Amino acid sequence: MRRIAIALTLVALVAMLHACAADAPTKPPAGGGGGGGNNSALTISLFTSDANPKAGTCTLVEAVAALNGNPVPDGTSVVFTTDFGTFSQNGLPTVSVVSSSGAAVTALCGPGAGQAKVKATVTTGGKTNSANVVVVFQPDAGTLPFVSSCNPSTGNPAGNETITLNGGRFFGTTGSTRVQFTANGITRDGIVTGVTSNAVTVQTPQFPELTAPSTLTSITLTLGTNLSSPVVLSLPNCFAFGTSPSNTPSITAILPSSGTFDGNTRVTIIGSGFSTGGVQVFFGTVEATVISTTFNQIVALSPAGPPGNGAEVPVGVTVKNINSGIVSGAVTFTYRPALKLNSIAPNEEPADGPFTPVTIFGAGFQAPVAVVLAGRPAVVSSVSATEIVVLPTSLLVTDCSDTPGQVSVTNINSGDTVTGLSWLYLVKTFAPALQFSQPNAGDVFANPGLTVTLFGQSLSRVTKVTVGSRAANFTILSDSQISVVIPDDLAVAPTCPPGTGGGTETNIETVDITVTSITGCTSVLSQAFTYQRQCIAPTPTAASVGQ
Repeated sequence: MRRIAIALTLVALVAMLHACAADAPTKPPAGGGGGGGNNSALTISLFTSDANPKAGTCTLVEAVAALNGNPVPDGTSVVFTTDFGTFSQNGLPTVSVVSSSGAAVTALCGPGAGQAKVKATVTTGGKTNSANVVVVFQPDAGTLPFVSSCNPSTGNPAGNETITLNGGRFFGTTGSTRVQFTANGITRDGIVTGVTSNAVTVQTPQFPELTAPSTLTSITLTLGTNLSSPVVLSLPNCFAFGTSPSNTPSITAILPSSGTFDGNTRVTIIGSGFSTGGVQVFFGTVEATVISTTFNQIVALSPAGPPGNGAEVPVGVTVKNINSGIVSGAVTFTYRPALKLNSIAPNEEPADGPFTPVTIFGAGFQAPVAVVLAGRPAVVSSVSATEIVVLPTSLLVTDCSDTPGQVSVTNINSGDTVTGLSWLYLVKTFAPALQFSQPNAGDVFANPGLTVTLFGQSLSRVTKVTVGSRAANFTILSDSQISVVIPDDLAVAPTCPPGTGGGTETNIETVDITVTSITGCTSVLSQAFTYQRQCIAPTPTAASVGQ
């Protein structure tokens, strides 16, 4: 069975998402929660696991919403839209995801290189607000410029301070390089003072509007502004403006925000003020294993969770700067049962549809999820902890064989995947079967548009009919009947055989009739139709006239 090739399966995508979320989650500017200026009681911020992913891959996008300082109610709908790429749950540029503990997560996938403007909108309590973040899908991450750090990673809102963007493969001059700072929805240009192959120095602009102790600020670096295709790098978590000391920790988000009771979930804590001289991270009262620390993020492994008795258990996440003893805790991590598949109903459907909803029963499901049936992504309709309802998608085939496979479910925001159960795309089961035709002979020359009726089974899926070697127009009357217009065979009228008068219907050719379904299955009705033409009396010869 040969399927249409696809660039990536969802299983591969979410596995890659897990790796991205573990190693480099980033946060957009706090201003990304801008919009709805009159709705200050409702706030929303937008984060991404990788602002510069490689083309053809995906990146996590998380929205965190609060009403009057508290997480919006569970089940609040957050609508994500993008002007480039699609979201993994439904393969569309728009998706609605319900919130849990104030957070909603999706995955944005880029079909090629390009810039995606992602917007998240939340409505609750009669108020609406939105946030934005830019994701730039890069053509080849292996040859592009990259930024490894900002030094320093904090600055005074008064501006006029010099920071260095360290990295590699930089090019151009101060005149062809642009650095922009975005905070609280406001974007201003810095003054580029130097460009080398591994460093760009820039003087920070002024942001007198910023009065918070720490405001994470997005930096956009554009190289080659004089070229037809400049290189744009987005740095959402590289720098922060603030008035508080650099050793005051502040937690903004955690990706992923859940994991199994077994622990060892690789998480990234996003914020600012984390001490590179040493931090401790606690899940509840249990200390986690810290892998790496920068000013803006901590990568850690979750410890084993408390007894859950099959239920979810949320715990607070705390960060302590060892040198100063200052502690911050503002996010929740939820321990969930391990992913498990119990059953699926139904477990088979026609490869070409129409499809009916399929319910997967198990445990540990957490929206958003990705579901694959026998190698094909399914459209997720609803998710609960123990049930997922999906709609299969069409499987295009070139031969007439049923296609079996397994069921795979992935919790996108944690990357946990489980595979099992059995799924069957039915192809041969719904192959067309011809039984007889009526009439089985006729003169198309004398009766243009002559039709015959084919009788059989599973004929509603037929997409092509041939009479002999000639394609024919047809109309599906029902699953058991097709009306076929017999094409002209363009034969020349034959000479009447001896003893036969002119104008007598004479058999010209007997042919097979073949039908082909949308799945490539065929059925042949052998010697099903005989072409006839009125014969022409032979021209009298001199000998015959003399007799």
